[in-house]
Order: sequence, then C-alpha cells, then structure tokens
Amino acid sequence: MSKRFINRIKLHFGGEYIYKTFSEDFIASENPEELQIKPEVSAGFAEADFIFSKKFALKTGFRSTYLDLRKQFYWLPRLSMAMKTGKDGQLSLAYGQYLQQPENDLLKFDQTLAPETATHYILNYQWSRPGYILRAEAYHIEYNDLVKFNTPEPGYNSAYTNEGYGYARGADFFFRDDKSVENLQYWISYSFIDSQRDFRNYPVKTTPQFVANHTVCLVTKYWIEELRSQAGLTYTFASGRPYEDPNTSGFMNRKTKNYNSLSFNWAYLLSQQKIIYFSVSNVLGSRNVFNYDYAKTADENGIFERQAITPAADRFFFVGFFWTISSNKSKNQLENL
Repeated sequence: MSKRFINRIKLHFGGEYIYKTFSEDFIASENPEELQIKPEVSAGFAEADFIFSKKFALKTGFRSTYLDLRKQFYWLPRLSMAMKTGKDGQLSLAYGQYLQQPENDLLKFDQTLAPETATHYILNYQWSRPGYILRAEAYHIEYNDLVKFNTPEPGYNSAYTNEGYGYARGADFFFRDDKSVENLQYWISYSFIDSQRDFRNYPVKTTPQFVANHTVCLVTKYWIEELRSQAGLTYTFASGRPYEDPNTSGFMNRKTKNYNSLSFNWAYLLSQQKIIYFSVSNVLGSRNVFNYDYAKTADENGIFERQAITPAADRFFFVGFFWTISSNKSKNQLENL
C-alpha cells in the first residue's frame, strides 16, 4: 500500500508471508524415516520517498524479516538517493542489507543455521537522449555468515557453521544506439567482477567457480526494408572460470578457456503482426567448456582422469512463428527478437 502526504513525500509499506515445506524419506538402520522442515518466512517493509527538488530525491526505509526456524527477527535498512547532473544525466547511490536462508539441502541437516547476509553499496550513472542510452555502475558487496561444512558434500556427518565470508566488487557498462545509422540498432555491455569467498567446503578464500572476471556482449539489429526483414548478430565473450584440478597443488588454481559465441537471427514480417523467425547459436562452432568432471579416484599412474562439461550441442537452431493478437494493429514482437 502507499500513501502520499504531500507532493514531495510518499510512503510505501506492505508485507509478505512465504509458506514453505520440505520433506525427504531416508533409511536409518532398518526403519524408513521422514525428515521434514518448514522454513517459513514473514516480512514487513516500509519506505518513504522524499523529493527535495527537481534535481534531488531520497528513498529510505527498512525491511523486517522473521524466520520461523530460528524464531528470530532481522532488521534490514535500505537507503538510496538520486541527483540530476544535467538535462540528460542522473547520478544515484544505494545502500542496503539483505539476507537469505540457507538452502533446504543444508537446513535439513542443521536447522540452527543462521541466514547468510550481504551488504550492498552501489554507485550508478545514467545518461539518455532520444535514441541513446548510457549506463555505468560500480558496486561493492560484503558477504557474511556464509555456510561452511567440512566434508566434500553436505551430509549427516558434516559439521556446519556460519563462519564463511567474502566479497564481490566490480563495474558494469551499457551503451545503446538506435539513431546514428538508419535502420541499425546496436548495444554493447561489459561487466567486470572481482570476487572471493570462503564458504561451503572451501579450505581458503578464493574466486568461486561461477565467476568470470570479464564478460562482453554485443548485439546488432538491422532492418532491411526491401525484404521486410530484420537481421541480427550477437557476440558473447566471457573470460575463463576457475576450477579445481586434483592433479595440481593448491586450490581452484586452474581456469577454463575463454567462452566465445557468435549467433545469427532473421525475422521476416508476413504481415504487421505475423513474423517468421529463424536463429542459430554459436555459428562458428566454438567448443566451449563450462567446467571439468574429475574421477573420484586416481588411476595406476596417480592421475585423476577428467571429462569436459560442455553444452549439449555446439549449435542450436530455432524456427518459430509469432502472431501478435492486439487491438493495436501496429504492435508486434519484432523489438523483442
């Protein structure tokens, strides 16, 4: 719900209740048993918008979360502000605290685990004109109370704690141009992230497997009037991700090769609201590797054999028909293809 007191002050408040259950059958000794948890969550929030002028605004508030498993309330402050830097630009700053319950596959073994927490600091700049958008954002996130366990995989015999911690910091850039070249749209995004965590069964703080330090994406769309068609190309690059190689010393000190993919698509207008669409991913057939799966035991030479984890297929083809049914006869899905 929301309530406006005067033109410059507005209050938002509300709540939510999330009902969850998790059950699992298992065999202890000779008798089957059932393990069941109910990690229910209740929360309330309140935020106030203060518009001090046409160039400066502030939003402040908090979220209160009650976790039924722990019988405990958590208070999470939030703050953001925005300032116009000119006719086309805006600078904003945000701070917030967040929490998340551990996964059910961990809570089922230890229901006393505390929620994992994160503190966000975000600085954002956006510049826009008709046909152009530029966004730049820098962020720093501190993670605390991450779950750790002392076995290769979580299990009944694992010892659990909330002693994990870590950080993530980086920058994102986005630029879109719909105007410089007639019938051409393109946008480019770049992300840099530096992150390290000591969590789960990690022996030291290091970069997790799911983090690629650099990611670039370039998307182009070109409208061909004579063919009533839109042709598009998308190129994606990501630097290699770390992985654990039991054949080498250290922990998570190897990286996969860089990810590369060039995709092509074509949309043909049968009529204003009917489109035939064709696309093929990874046109050049790059052999991308996401990770490696190593054998549990070494061979007679003491080497752990491995198998690359790759996409199910190097290329995917798609053919579709899109029909927009709307009272507005000029609408279609071309912008989304």
